[in-house]
Amino acid sequence: MSLEHPWVEPPAPGAVVDVAPGIAWLRMPLPFQLNHINLWLLEDGRGVTVVDTGVGLGDTRALWERIFAGPLRGRPITRVLAT
Repeated sequence: MSLEHPWVEPPAPGAVVDVAPGIAWLRMPLPFQLNHINLWLLEDGRGVTVVDTGVGLGDTRALWERIFAGPLRGRPITRVLAT
């Protein structure tokens, strides 16, 4: 049995893809054999809950700065959940 993915390609590092109302998917690079982590942005009525953040490296920080300036559009981060 094979998996069917609703998107042909995953998001580029730091790109945000809306998967449902109030739910966005993004990826961050990892410096390991598993080369990425999936992150989620969840609208919670007061701002955004972030599920996972990536690792504290310069590339990841630069991608987050781009996300704060663009897709988050000034909305506050209300919670961070680590899995």
